[in-house]
Amino acid sequence: MVSPPQRGQLSYDNDDMSRLVLSGERDCAETESVPESPVPGGGAAMALPPGPASAREAAAAYLRELLLRPGRTRRAWEQYAERNRPGQINQMAVAEVLARYLWDYPRRPGDTEILPRQLKDTASRALSGKLLSKAALGLFIEAFGIPLFERDQLWKLWEGSSRIRVLTGPRSFGVRARAEIETALGPAAHRTLSVHDHHYVGADGLPNRTRTLQVIEALDDHVGQIPYIYITDALSIDLIQGCTSLGARLTEITSGFFATDMLLARPLGLGETLTLEYVTSFTYKPVPAEQMTGDLCQYRRAVRRRMENVDIRVEFDPGMLPRNVWWANWNGVAGEIINQESVALDSQNSAQRFLGFIEDTVVGFHWEW
Repeated sequence: MVSPPQRGQLSYDNDDMSRLVLSGERDCAETESVPESPVPGGGAAMALPPGPASAREAAAAYLRELLLRPGRTRRAWEQYAERNRPGQINQMAVAEVLARYLWDYPRRPGDTEILPRQLKDTASRALSGKLLSKAALGLFIEAFGIPLFERDQLWKLWEGSSRIRVLTGPRSFGVRARAEIETALGPAAHRTLSVHDHHYVGADGLPNRTRTLQVIEALDDHVGQIPYIYITDALSIDLIQGCTSLGARLTEITSGFFATDMLLARPLGLGETLTLEYVTSFTYKPVPAEQMTGDLCQYRRAVRRRMENVDIRVEFDPGMLPRNVWWANWNGVAGEIINQESVALDSQNSAQRFLGFIEDTVVGFHWEW
């Protein structure tokens, strides 16, 4: 290895810290999966438009998320930061990591002599999405040792893959409903690293059940439960793994939405993860064909705080297939559809969509018979 110039354990305070603040680093396991009582208000959920610029911005947003995520990647730059603030990335500390990597693995002549301050602008432009070149993204991935799955997601976002999207919006719930939910639940103690919803529609055309597989990470020590938000149409919840029971307390946190506690199989310490699996079953009275519209023909997930690696799948009974299916964004839980795109069913009579992460938005499928 080549000896770099002026090595030392440097640290940088907030005078050199970027102002790339990610709102809502934490999420709550909140699902709007079946017809619900309307919640007043709502905001517009927005998808980044197609094109090279938006693809770079999406990749930069995911890169910022990875650098802020508790764990090895975050510790790599935090060790050079004298002071940190929640949700902010210290640009000079990031530049220090990049420079040290180039000292040991130079890419071109002069890399062994480069100083961290010379890479501050590179870090700033890359993290803001203003100039995230292929070479810059590759440098971040190698210097920070981004894991294989996350690096694959980064490249797909950077290339503008239609299979990986980032969705965010100003509000998923109205102002009043949001305030009521925040007051009832308090600060989040966990976040979702991945979630898979598999929703089944029965032979009668009505929602039958939803199987959820969710990986959570504790944001604090002694996390023994997480909130589970649902509506009154839920018949039962079958806890399969990772959670043992539901709390006895039942609270209506806002109009039509109820919450209870999902008790975990073991208490989690800060940074520890746990896989949860549960099935929510629904029951409805028979509905005439002409009334099979609106809320009875959709599956949605409403998210306040950031939720990563979201996979939503809706499977239809082979004897009751819809004429048309759309993937859509809604203007809040009680709002209208903002945008939608037609989706074809696969050989298993299913529609599926994967998202790198979503935040403060309402997304899902709707269909017509």
